[in-house]
Amino acid sequence: MIISKFKSSKIAFFLSFLSFSFSDHSVANEEENKEIGILKVCTSGGFIPFSVYTKDGWEGFDIDLAENFSAFLKTKLEVINYSFDGIIPALITKKCDLIFSGMTITDERKKTVLFSDPYFKDGLSFMYLKNNAKIENINDIAELNHKKYKIGVKVGYTSDFYVGKNLKNATVLKFNETSDIINALRSKKIDIIVTDSNHSNILVKKFPTIMDSKKTDVQEEYFGVAARNDSAILIDKFNTFLAQWKKDGEYDKSYNKYF
Repeated sequence: MIISKFKSSKIAFFLSFLSFSFSDHSVANEEENKEIGILKVCTSGGFIPFSVYTKDGWEGFDIDLAENFSAFLKTKLEVINYSFDGIIPALITKKCDLIFSGMTITDERKKTVLFSDPYFKDGLSFMYLKNNAKIENINDIAELNHKKYKIGVKVGYTSDFYVGKNLKNATVLKFNETSDIINALRSKKIDIIVTDSNHSNILVKKFPTIMDSKKTDVQEEYFGVAARNDSAILIDKFNTFLAQWKKDGEYDKSYNKYF
């Protein structure tokens, strides 16, 4: 059973992220809560196909992962939606106990949160409108490092940091909602969107006549479930679950369903 909560008043036009979290307990009470309580998880809307809100409720790869982990713990699952730039603060202030949100494991984030074993490998790509002559012939994203190019990114995502570091001369516009960044591209307010490759692939399939994408030089980034630094027991349990889920073939079933 999923209990949904929204901390954002705006749901993207066809997708949104969930958030999960555990209730606020001491480590001693945490074990009891796992058996009889609610697993609360934070996530951020707009990252198809990891977490999507449809007329039938929440679905996506991260949702499958969270639901199955909740079943492993014998808890109910509560999903709380936050903007991505607010998701780690929500975790730290105990609004939730885990983040399931396609979060890339980075050294910078490790200073603040505790990550699980990697559960997904991805890379970065850039999307653009078909028949855009000034973009179609560009294969190296470094060629876009000029103020005449307008680049869209989601706030707080790996792509945000990548563009800030590698495309400092470009004009960068930042967005919180996937619907807003897609609309900006379609209305030609931006030239490209830099985002995770699997996310890009799904969106191109969604709009095959108007969008295309190309890969960047970043093709190895790994997603992990994040917890507070005092939640090592919970992360250990997730790692145990993840290994078993893969061994049982359930990981592959979910992967094939969404990718």
